[in-house]
Amino acid sequence: MKLELERQSFLKAWQIAERVAQTKTPKDAIGGILVTASDFEITLEATDLKTSVKCKAVGANVLEPGSAVIPASIFGSMLKKAPSEDLVLEVNSSRGILKAGRNKTRFAVIPTEEFPQLPESENAEEICTLLADDLSRIIAEGTVAASQPQDFPRYMGTCLLKTEEGYLRAVATDGKRLSISKVICTNVAKEQEALITASALKDLGKTLTTSYSEKDVKILADSSTAWFKLDDVEFSIRKVDASFPTYMRILNKEVYLTLRVNTGELVSLLERIDIIARTNPAHIMAMSVTSGSGEVRVTARSPEHGTVAEVLYANVDQGYLQVGYNLTFFIDGLKAIGPGEARIEFSSEEGQTRMYRGDSDEFLYMLMPARLSSQDRLTEEEIVDFSNRTEEPQPLPEPAPEENHEELHDENNNQEQQEQNTDAPF
Repeated sequence: MKLELERQSFLKAWQIAERVAQTKTPKDAIGGILVTASDFEITLEATDLKTSVKCKAVGANVLEPGSAVIPASIFGSMLKKAPSEDLVLEVNSSRGILKAGRNKTRFAVIPTEEFPQLPESENAEEICTLLADDLSRIIAEGTVAASQPQDFPRYMGTCLLKTEEGYLRAVATDGKRLSISKVICTNVAKEQEALITASALKDLGKTLTTSYSEKDVKILADSSTAWFKLDDVEFSIRKVDASFPTYMRILNKEVYLTLRVNTGELVSLLERIDIIARTNPAHIMAMSVTSGSGEVRVTARSPEHGTVAEVLYANVDQGYLQVGYNLTFFIDGLKAIGPGEARIEFSSEEGQTRMYRGDSDEFLYMLMPARLSSQDRLTEEEIVDFSNRTEEPQPLPEPAPEENHEELHDENNNQEQQEQNTDAPF
């Protein structure tokens, strides 16, 4: 095989295949990329035995057809650092030579017969068609609640892709939270679903965002594999053999209190709270929300490192509640919603909390409260201290000293009442 390469153009296709190749084992076939050159086109194939990719390469001229398995990371580094834009690649059965002007690099290649056969999609059934940008979005949002792949049961490390009523939904859960994202799609023949490892889907989403955002993606599946096909590239991911929970039965429509808040402001506040919260193994924050004043007060305590409390003012429709959360889980939902307004619905101090992007229902993030222990609650001394500090920014006239005393007394009484009523389980 002998090819003339235009470095930058060929490198784009190489990097797509390199993301899938198992680069930690460069001497094995799955650590390489199968390059097949015919008289008319060049294809690159790579796999880690769970995810595979086949793509057409541009920026190359075939001087002699042939095929070779080339170490992915080594050759990729050569392409990136080559001193010339015009290269020549020659490969025989045991070695390859990359020429860049007067410079030459020799490297070992892997026997083509060792490269595994990639799954074929000829007999797969079409699930739907949608824009790559839309697929990337629902993958990013729908996998938020997925846990690590090694967790048990197996569905916790997966994402469910399901067509229903003209929509494609991406759904994930780790037992404590649930994320659902949906988008309108076309060519839906019937309701179908595919359970796929969340990490593989995230890698796919990143590739689509980088190179194919305006392209159409056709999704197909058979009993063992799902395919994502574009004009010049095809991804295949092995399906997970597990049952996903009936997630719609988990959700309820009960709403006790609704908070509307700017996500950027709340995320910034929570990241400051996290300076103290992350030093506590439980990583718990306490949030109290009050209508009328629209006060959102967030606190976190660490017995060894200190206490932090901050107040944000937002739109609160009615009522009051105090509830605890795993801080990382709460921030994950807000970041998935992105810039703008978050609509947060609280069903109770012990029930589920649901987050949406404004008035849209395209993305839902649900999480369960965490149990607040006595160590997570402010002491009476801290209540006094933080009450004095957080009253200052309020746009209300400063009350007389005796009124301050009465308000503080009332707040202490409220805190005692909250300690009796808020003990939310996971």
